[in-house]
Amino acid sequence: MGVKEAMAPMFMENPNEASSNPVVVAVEQAREILLAALGGVSFGLLGDEESLTLVLAVESVGRVVDGARVLSTSDVLRRSEYFDAAAAKAAAQAAVDQSAAAAQNAAREKAGSGKAGAESVIPEGAAADAASPSVARAAASLAAPTLARRLGCRSGVELVCALARLSRNEVRQRAVLGEKAGQRMLLGRPLAPTYPVLGEALQGGELGLEQARVIVQVLDGLRSSVLASDLDRVERSLVASGSGAITPETEDLPGAGIAFAPELLRQQGIQWKARLAPDGSAPGEAPTERRSWLTFGTLSNGGYSLNGWFTTLDRATLGNVCAGQLSDAYLFAAAANPVPGADGAATRASDRISPHLLSPCPQQPDDTRSRSEKQAGILRAVFEAAARHPGTPTMGGAAPTVLVHINITDLLDGRGAGWIDGIDGPLTPHQVDELICAGGYQPILFGHTGKILHLGASNRFFSASQRRALAARDGGCVIPGCTVPPHLTQVHHVVPWRQGGLTDIDNAVLICNAAHSSIDTSGWDIDMRDGRPWIRGPLIFDPTHTWRPAGQNRAATAVEKPTWEK
Repeated sequence: MGVKEAMAPMFMENPNEASSNPVVVAVEQAREILLAALGGVSFGLLGDEESLTLVLAVESVGRVVDGARVLSTSDVLRRSEYFDAAAAKAAAQAAVDQSAAAAQNAAREKAGSGKAGAESVIPEGAAADAASPSVARAAASLAAPTLARRLGCRSGVELVCALARLSRNEVRQRAVLGEKAGQRMLLGRPLAPTYPVLGEALQGGELGLEQARVIVQVLDGLRSSVLASDLDRVERSLVASGSGAITPETEDLPGAGIAFAPELLRQQGIQWKARLAPDGSAPGEAPTERRSWLTFGTLSNGGYSLNGWFTTLDRATLGNVCAGQLSDAYLFAAAANPVPGADGAATRASDRISPHLLSPCPQQPDDTRSRSEKQAGILRAVFEAAARHPGTPTMGGAAPTVLVHINITDLLDGRGAGWIDGIDGPLTPHQVDELICAGGYQPILFGHTGKILHLGASNRFFSASQRRALAARDGGCVIPGCTVPPHLTQVHHVVPWRQGGLTDIDNAVLICNAAHSSIDTSGWDIDMRDGRPWIRGPLIFDPTHTWRPAGQNRAATAVEKPTWEK
């Protein structure tokens, strides 16, 4: 016995009645035909044109099936939310028959009995009410179980999950879409869908589920802000754009006749909203002021979540900062990392490495951080630069300073953890050492008994004038090929502070965050000679391992005299 035959008696009182339905028979036949057609296909052996054609054909069938899955799932959920129509009809008829019989008995008893008997029978009005079909049907409806309850499930979602082997999340997503595109029922009578054009296109296989969800999201956002005629126009336009149809709503739009993917439909929806409801409010209402907001989550898995919402202008500003830094990373890696080609010619790194794998600094040539991880590093550098700016608001008369606490023994031994005021998460000793070296962080060192051994003084950190001098001398990160500008770099003590290194520009260089975090392990060496940094690269970059002067400001080199003056 197959799965279908085993499950049928569980969910159907009369399986033969359902299997004889022409729609069910046709769907079963279509399934067998599709299995026969695809059963022997070897996708890897198909040609390019055959593969593309097959994708289009399968997706066309899939859209039809997906539309039916959404609408059928929504129908089952609706039947499970309200009373079972079939059970209620049978119970109502039984209640009517029972009430009519009781009324007839009461009438006979009243006619054949005396006064004492008349006082003991049901009053005529009450008997008539009991025999009323409407009252009986209402009582039966309340007593009738829902479809899910009748089949032993607590809810329609549970019923569909068990029947169709789906997750609750998938069922809920279908339900949300089906409520807008599917047929509605009121007191047993069908009503038009909330978005009828969308429902027709979904059932006809003209739209995919993602496209339909985007359209519903756009229409729901406009529903309370525009007129019904405008909403209908937007619905028809988006459906036509999603299906590739040319209609009066799309004939003058760019790309008319081309089926739009979900992202393009979302962009088109944004344009419609900007035209019809730019303020997101109904006509006559005052537009709501939109403000960006940002919050920090609690400590989880060693880090903090960042939650927020940004206006279009704020998003563009932050996006441009990140895009500029990432663009520099790509251009540098493409230009500075050529590799030998098969024919002996140099092949650019950009031809073989994806942009998201590139680093703006040769300090970490194998940087495989994702784009989002790199953007987080860029954001940190921007805030560090802002904290150093003279115009940054002060806290109690002092510049914003991060207080880092660590035991001196743990710091010297490279173990334990450091702590920051107001932050639950710990820092590693390496991170503390890096922060102390960079400046802008005030170290507080504790001894064995908890006594404060050292509280960093303000002159421990590089002043604004020192940073300006370093920026003029180094011109940015001193690692050859790095393009990080001076205001996004950190100051590095060439001779570490714990070895007696002074906070002086003759003992400092500018390097980027990536270089600073790995300066002890990357193989780059830095030395100061006559107040100017010299760099020696690791063997992977410089097989000769030669000391070379670091980059300097363009103004440090004088223009050569004309030939006739030499």
